[in-house]
Amino acid sequence: MRALVVADVEDRALYEHFNAERWAKAGIELILSCGDLKPAYLDFLVSSFNVPCFYVRGNHDTTYATAPLGGCTNLDERLVRYRGQRFLGLEGSRWYNGGPAQYKESQMRWRAFWAGWTIRQGGGVDVIVAHCPPRMCPLPEQRCPCILPRGDDAPVPVGQPCLVDPTRKNWDMSDLPHRGSGALRGLIQKYQPRFFVHGHSHLGYGTRPRELRLGRTRVVDAFGYVVLDL
Repeated sequence: MRALVVADVEDRALYEHFNAERWAKAGIELILSCGDLKPAYLDFLVSSFNVPCFYVRGNHDTTYATAPLGGCTNLDERLVRYRGQRFLGLEGSRWYNGGPAQYKESQMRWRAFWAGWTIRQGGGVDVIVAHCPPRMCPLPEQRCPCILPRGDDAPVPVGQPCLVDPTRKNWDMSDLPHRGSGALRGLIQKYQPRFFVHGHSHLGYGTRPRELRLGRTRVVDAFGYVVLDL
């Protein structure tokens, strides 16, 4: 199944300059939204592709309650089966000013705990759709000793060098709102979905690649859009 995964910004190729003939050849069967997108944009995508849309809210999605998303399913804390795939969603970002869809790390841990219960009841999960990324080192296929001795939520202090590669700057983002969640990292490690798609970090603002791997899970930053064969 081929999915169009979107997040954070409205890509002109999907909106202002949408080419129906070109996209018809792409074979899109599902839209996944990782948050911070206007309802009108998602409505346009659903109408243009004529496929279902599963979404979670981002920390800037303040109008969803007053502008319902037609043809879209809110995945937050739900497990939904579609064409043999199991999808689970977790909305929001790290807490920073008390706005909607913001969670402290302690709250993230509770949400991850209940998500784990839902996953076990559903017999597993194939794709997790989130807004916030997991907290992890961008060095692929390595478990960074900078964080392991002190836990997933205790990286090297901001500004300190990476112990794996001293020439690199600290892997964690300096501002709290855009840091990933250790609770989400733990959820991935425990249940190993085939995909964890997220937004929010805007490809690390130039410091991270589109895709990382955590065990068997492909962790994909959906900033703009990405097409995935699920």
